[in-house]
Amino acid sequence: MRQASVSALVAGALSLAACTQSGRSLFYVTPPSAALVEQGVASAAPTGSAAAGFLEAPAPGVRFQTNQAQATQAPWVDSNLWRFQRGLKRANYAKLPTGAAPLAAAEAFAGHVDAILNPDPADVAELGKMLAFLKAQDQPVMAAMANIGVVDDGSPALDEVFNMLTRRNLLYRVTKTADRRLDLNVRLGSLDFPKDSAANPSDFAARVREKLGDDRRLVRLYGTNTAIAHLSGDENRVRLVVLSYSRNRTQPGLRVRVLGRYKTPRFAAFGTAPGAQLTDIDTGSAATEFSVPLFSTIAIVDLDKMR
Repeated sequence: MRQASVSALVAGALSLAACTQSGRSLFYVTPPSAALVEQGVASAAPTGSAAAGFLEAPAPGVRFQTNQAQATQAPWVDSNLWRFQRGLKRANYAKLPTGAAPLAAAEAFAGHVDAILNPDPADVAELGKMLAFLKAQDQPVMAAMANIGVVDDGSPALDEVFNMLTRRNLLYRVTKTADRRLDLNVRLGSLDFPKDSAANPSDFAARVREKLGDDRRLVRLYGTNTAIAHLSGDENRVRLVVLSYSRNRTQPGLRVRVLGRYKTPRFAAFGTAPGAQLTDIDTGSAATEFSVPLFSTIAIVDLDKMR
């Protein structure tokens, strides 16, 4: 692909990333986690009418389901990022099993939503560490980048479509009508995406990927099927957040491709080794690639646009 074409694709995605927002994720915890309020990393959870605006979100994580074709256990990622994309801005994680609270905080941070966290008592200390990490990485919010538009007709069939597109790291925006500024528009019931195609969300996501083409994907993750990427940015810089939904939240080293040319990468991750950095950075004509070292739950990469 010619450099001019790549620049146009990235510029298009950035042009749709609205101006930097001032709002940041706000974290609230229930009374059993009052120590985190005292530490200054969270606020006390609202009650009564103040809590009514928070909609319940299921615990994030991964389940293993039997693959009938191969008689193996295939990972099924439970993520709320698609719910955030579809409009959920205040999440109530009312039931978080052991080990889920730090990931819930991380995905709320990535999705720029406010969250009430009700952790298992065994997770309070680890959640405190996660919230302290997220606070240190906080910055003015940049709008999510996407080059796929999915027209939301309100159909329940789109729930799993959105979920699968998120899991496959096909960066999309929920729209009311087709947007010509995007590289691909998806409308259920169109010639390319008939309504019955949503019956198999996995095949539907594969169809979207084929129509877009891998060369135009804004982000690609290699070597994982349990990590999800979120990309935000403006005309000068982008922030990539990678969330690990693996069973123990540990993500072995993976390779990342971000469409466009970027420089001076800055890296921060939870649970990584002291001094760990990105390696094998390659700024090609079409994309920037790098390897991310082992981390737990969340990794953040900030990149400046190369002029």
